[in-house]
Amino acid sequence: MELIPDWAPNIHPILVHFPIAIILLASLMDLLSFFLPDKWWDSLKTTILYGFGAASAIAAYYTGTLAADSVFLPSGAQSVLNEHADWALWTVWFFVVYVVVRVLLHWYQKMDQQAIRVGVFIIALPGIFFLYETGDHGAEMVFGYATGTGQLAENQSTTPVTSDSLQQNESTFTVSDNGNWSWEIGPNGTGTLLSRFRWLEGSASGLQPTVVTNNNNRLLKISADSTTNFFTGKRSFKNVQVDYYLDISEFEGDISLVNHVQDAQNYDFVTLSSDGTISQGRVTGGNREVFAEESYSASGMLFIRTVANGTHFRGYINKEMVVHGHGDVPEAGSLGLGLDGNGTVIIDRMAVTQLNNH
Repeated sequence: MELIPDWAPNIHPILVHFPIAIILLASLMDLLSFFLPDKWWDSLKTTILYGFGAASAIAAYYTGTLAADSVFLPSGAQSVLNEHADWALWTVWFFVVYVVVRVLLHWYQKMDQQAIRVGVFIIALPGIFFLYETGDHGAEMVFGYATGTGQLAENQSTTPVTSDSLQQNESTFTVSDNGNWSWEIGPNGTGTLLSRFRWLEGSASGLQPTVVTNNNNRLLKISADSTTNFFTGKRSFKNVQVDYYLDISEFEGDISLVNHVQDAQNYDFVTLSSDGTISQGRVTGGNREVFAEESYSASGMLFIRTVANGTHFRGYINKEMVVHGHGDVPEAGSLGLGLDGNGTVIIDRMAVTQLNNH
């Protein structure tokens, strides 16, 4: 018999109901124990229930992290996922500590005192609120954004673009009223690069930017010669999702997708290396700190998404999350590209979406 049924994308939607049911039952029985004779129900039985609830919460949390890493999310769901994960972690820690406290009170025979029993019952109530918030954000993920149903990204305009799938007649750099922008390469792609981006290291001329055509699809080709090039847009963003359509198969070295850039010595990055590693982290005062590092295998025109939202940082390649790190909330900053190596990089499109604080 299959452990995970065909309708479930992973085991998390099955396990998640256990901590909710067990912890709520434990709190209800804790309340009723004030009115029931001890021979029917006592505080030790309640503590055992809370113990099972805490254990199931741990299982739900860790299966949830695996589930989150296996799905491709629309931009609106990124903040909801962060909130869901954070509330879940707080819920786990709360009830683990709470169960330990109850066990110690039993060990030292303090649970027979009515005042302590009342106090312990009241202490559990914030945990019930944490549990509610976790479930509320989880339900929003499922019912609001169809996460895990196979529908969540079907209507999003983030499908990887191949070199012959996008017809463009002119260079467009579109800025929406809320500050989001998108750039599709056209005949004036070189002029857009020069006018919309600024260089922190290297120079535009050093990259020899040219517009090339492939099956009527215009692309921007930049060439590096082992000098470091670092360029960003002129706007600053806080919580942000950036979509890149790049072909880096002819580049040897490191290409960094950077965000929250303060200057050339302070920024966040997702770096793809030609040796097949992808790393995510932060440069502070010129010192590089890696939050997460994984291997990847992909070639040709890639759809690469970077997400920086609060303390969560994610990197996707062709709709698959390949790196997920955590760090302190960064200051708002600009975003762009850093090249350290030699060879050519083909840019098809870039798009920036600001993420709402949830």
